[in-house]
Amino acid sequence: MTYLVDRMAGDFRPYLQTVLPPIIDRLGDSKDMVRNKAQLLLMKILERDVVTAQQLFDKLTPAFAHKNGRIREEVLTTLVTTINEHGVQSLLVSRLIPSIVKSLSDPMSTVRDAAFNTLVEIYRHVGERLRQDLNKKHPVPPSKLPALMSRFDEIREEGGLLPSALSGDGE
Repeated sequence: MTYLVDRMAGDFRPYLQTVLPPIIDRLGDSKDMVRNKAQLLLMKILERDVVTAQQLFDKLTPAFAHKNGRIREEVLTTLVTTINEHGVQSLLVSRLIPSIVKSLSDPMSTVRDAAFNTLVEIYRHVGERLRQDLNKKHPVPPSKLPALMSRFDEIREEGGLLPSALSGDGE
C-alpha cells in the first residue's frame, strides 16, 4: 500500500476515505511491525501530499477516543512524528490540544505517557504559548500539571526549545 501511495501521490486522494479506517485499525494491532507499517503509510500519505497534515488529523481526531488504547497511543505517536517531520506550522495544534489533554486521564498508562510526551514535544515547538493555553483554556488534571510544568521548565532551561518556539512562528 505504501508503494501504491508513493506511485500515485495526489491521485490516491479519492481512495483515502476507503483505506483510512483499516489503517487506523492496524495502528491497534498486537504486532509491532504491523503498527509500524501503518505509521509508515500515514507518513507516506503526508510525504506525497495526498492530504495536508491538518486534513489527515481532522480525519484522525476520532481515533483519540477509540475504544482500543493502542490506537489512542499510536495516534499520539503519529502526531509527534508529524510535528517533527513536517513542523508545527503544518497543523492547527490548538484544535488537537483538548484531545491530548483528555488522554492525560486515559485508563491506560501507555496512553497517558504518550499524551504527556506529546505535550512536551509540542512545547518544544511552540514554547510558552502552550503553557498559557494549558493554564487558561484546557485544564490539565491536577495530578499531571506539576510534572508537566516542571518538564517544560527543564526544557526551557536546557535550551531545548526550537527556533519556532522562540520566534513565535508555531501554532
